[in-house]
Amino acid sequence: MNSLKHIFDNVFKRKSSDEHSFRIFVNTYQDKVFRFISLFVKDSHVCEELMSDVFFSLWNKREQLEEVENLESYVFIIAKNKALNFLRKKKMELSNINDVDIDLFYNTTTNPESIYISQETIVALNKAIEELPTKTKLAFLMIRENEMKYKDAAEVLGVSVKTLEKQVAAAVAKLKEALQNNKDL
Repeated sequence: MNSLKHIFDNVFKRKSSDEHSFRIFVNTYQDKVFRFISLFVKDSHVCEELMSDVFFSLWNKREQLEEVENLESYVFIIAKNKALNFLRKKKMELSNINDVDIDLFYNTTTNPESIYISQETIVALNKAIEELPTKTKLAFLMIRENEMKYKDAAEVLGVSVKTLEKQVAAAVAKLKEALQNNKDL
């Protein structure tokens, strides 16, 4: 992650910002930001526009971001605010997180040795994730899929770290139970 830190410094910590580094930054975060916004907004075209707005805002404020301690968390806070502001303006209903497909294995790499999970297990895990309560599911998504730190995810979601820890622990317990029940089949 030192290279990502270097990109942050090139884009946001220098007066003469580097556009090439900013493009790398955008390429690194655009999929995560899009998926995060899609938790709030159903229309994928609107999600694309809001995602672009997030990065446009960052570029325009780049000289003022020197004081930001955790840029990754800041990016997700901007994304959440853009999505919620859009929904307020359009008076659209919030997307039901239970309708969002979460790819449990998005960040994994497979090789012949690691392909041991059967299709039934994958189906059972995905079903267990879909059955999680909304807040628990969102906490699990932020921590496990987006690999955010608990402190950062808690800040983005507006809850305490303890609350977030309890939600993720509950999600993991339910998933373990689902795996155990699947072994019994």
